[in-house]
Amino acid sequence: MKANSLVPVCLSVVFPGAGQIAAGRPARGLLLIFLLGFAVDGYLYSQAQTLLPPERATISPASLRGGAFALGGLLWAIAIADAAATALRSRRMEASSGLANSHIREALVAYLRNDLPAATQSLRAALRIRPRDPDALFYSGVIHAKAGHSRKARKALCRCIRYDTEGKWDDEAHEQLRVIEGASQSPSSSSSPSAPSKEKPQMDDEDENDKKQEPPLETSA
Repeated sequence: MKANSLVPVCLSVVFPGAGQIAAGRPARGLLLIFLLGFAVDGYLYSQAQTLLPPERATISPASLRGGAFALGGLLWAIAIADAAATALRSRRMEASSGLANSHIREALVAYLRNDLPAATQSLRAALRIRPRDPDALFYSGVIHAKAGHSRKARKALCRCIRYDTEGKWDDEAHEQLRVIEGASQSPSSSSSPSAPSKEKPQMDDEDENDKKQEPPLETSA
């Protein structure tokens, strides 16, 4: 586990809630700190009760002190366990991301060997890990187009345009779509092929399924 993943855990050991704030979840961290304040108040109140005469003490100082320590210990354990779980989850996401990149590299090597089935299989493996990865979707569209699968190529390229928020493949994807549209035009057609619109394509059924299955990122995750 990387050192930056251990920082929230170490901070949680020192002070409950600090690790959650460092990990980018301030609401959860502030809630733990707020609850810890009750434990501190309970302990201070128990100490104040010891200064009063026994007949004026409304609650046993020992009971208050025990409750305060129990609550503080529970919050401490929750903070440490939560920070550790977050660090492990981040580590698993990094490992999955590295595996997806490895599949994409394997696909490019297979494509250069003109082994289109192997390239397609590697890209499918990458997309199972990251269904909205623009690189994998673009390469998938290019490979499907070369294999003559126009419908699959068009779908992959449209998904690439939709999820490529940085616009990395925007021009290339639209150019590939123009080539596909031009190749699919009937020779007897009197109208010239029109270029695909720059507007984002409508979400299809597979996009809807991805949207439902995708969990809320804790940014990236």
